[in-house]
Amino acid sequence: MPTPYIMPYEQWLLRMEESQLMASPAELHGLISGLLSAGVQAEQKQILPVLYDFLNDSQAVPVAVQKQIVELIEKTAEQLQHSDYAFALLLPSDDDSLIERLEAVVEWCQAFLVGFAVLQTDLSLVPDDIREAVNQLTEITRLDVHSSSDFSEQENEESYYLVLEHIRILALNCFHEVGLKYQQGAAPKKTLH
Repeated sequence: MPTPYIMPYEQWLLRMEESQLMASPAELHGLISGLLSAGVQAEQKQILPVLYDFLNDSQAVPVAVQKQIVELIEKTAEQLQHSDYAFALLLPSDDDSLIERLEAVVEWCQAFLVGFAVLQTDLSLVPDDIREAVNQLTEITRLDVHSSSDFSEQENEESYYLVLEHIRILALNCFHEVGLKYQQGAAPKKTLH
């Protein structure tokens, strides 16, 4: 299945390793998605400093990978805003083992929550369903991906896709209920640093 994000996960992984960045592509995309869902504008000057803190100890990243990260930010923002719910998580392909894919899902959720918390520090100010979404994403981060399962491989795969769809809907809800309102100025502006 082609990736909606410039290049497949494996290429992202290789590019980030070559650049010696301290995160996986799942973490990068989760952080971007969380920032946008919290209300951060999809602008380089808003997002890149946070990403640099997370990816590279506050240092800028190489220009080639920075250009691709900017494209990833733009594409993610476009997908989140799209009315047909085209938003997809940047994760390993179906050819990778279920454990690798689950580890990436956990990383994505952890990074999403970090990104969301950059601007949404007081969850008492967000709607109840968004607090519940944050709680459910937090529960997913506690998933023990190495535990043995009593289910068949097919049942595990089906469960994986159900969890992915649930995460996708939770992220979209956060973006539409919180991110868009902040971006449109319905909430007080805060600085990221």
